[in-house]
Amino acid sequence: MQDIRIPEPISGGLILSYKCPAECRHCMYACSPDWEGWLADEDLSVILGQLAGRIRPSPHGADRVSLNYGLHFSGGEPFLNFNLLLRAARIAGEFNIPSTFVETNCYWCTDDRGTREKLYALKDNGLKGIMISVNPYYLEYVPFERTERCIRIAAQVFGENTMIYQLDYYFRFKALGITGRMALEDYLRSESDDISGNVELFLMGRAAYRLAAFYPRYPAEYLASQPCLPPLLRSWHNHFDNYGNYLPGYCGGISLGNWRDLDRILEQGINPERRPVLWLLASRDFTGLLRFASDFGYRESRGGYISKCHLCIDIRKHLSEKAEFEELKPEEFYLHLD
Repeated sequence: MQDIRIPEPISGGLILSYKCPAECRHCMYACSPDWEGWLADEDLSVILGQLAGRIRPSPHGADRVSLNYGLHFSGGEPFLNFNLLLRAARIAGEFNIPSTFVETNCYWCTDDRGTREKLYALKDNGLKGIMISVNPYYLEYVPFERTERCIRIAAQVFGENTMIYQLDYYFRFKALGITGRMALEDYLRSESDDISGNVELFLMGRAAYRLAAFYPRYPAEYLASQPCLPPLLRSWHNHFDNYGNYLPGYCGGISLGNWRDLDRILEQGINPERRPVLWLLASRDFTGLLRFASDFGYRESRGGYISKCHLCIDIRKHLSEKAEFEELKPEEFYLHLD
């Protein structure tokens, strides 16, 4: 039972807050309007200083953006605290962090002038680009006209550094002539009950509970033998939240340690005695994790699970309610899942 090495991060996202005007059914990080707290001003320089020299640029250059390269500012919804977002862009530029962009759901794009002013302010403070989220889960909260406005104006401001995630949904919404907001069930009826099609969707976080009715279920034994895709520990696209947690990949509610001392995290690795849940996950021993959780009263769901991520988060949610594990953070994450 040796310590497991943590790869050095080369790209990722800085979560300014988990607070969001939406409470999307698919949210990896269980964001909602009920969250409180933002990344402290004094911590901006700390985390960005830790990442300076580590973050790699887009293959197209440091002034261009790509989905799994560079550093993005995320949430929650970062535009809820525009002044903090602006400072983050400026400080990242001072540290010469390449390929920076912001991720947004466009709720704030209520008029052309205000949208244009905010985007130009970000660009003037060093931000390289933007990623605009488009899917039927945001559509329940954000009128499609606001999404279209952000895409149109962002293309004028950031040009080729405007990313639409996911473009397929944008074309679907345009073809359907959607205006305003739309409930997920109404959208599915318009799409013949096709919830995802060929569009990327990770059945993790809140999706494991809020979208479970739309997917087939599998027993824990079957899922436990499947590999985590993408892998839990990797160098690319990790996240750093406003509480100081270094989150592996897309996995909400798991902390590799406090990013305020990133060098020590990378040097020490994952110890099986200090962080048993994380060690079992990182060693891919899901059978061991099930045994470990059973000692805390966990029982497998008779109805099964829609994904390995569903099994994982259900175990972690149970453990977080039974004992304190330093790797199961932020604790509030588990309160906002279902």
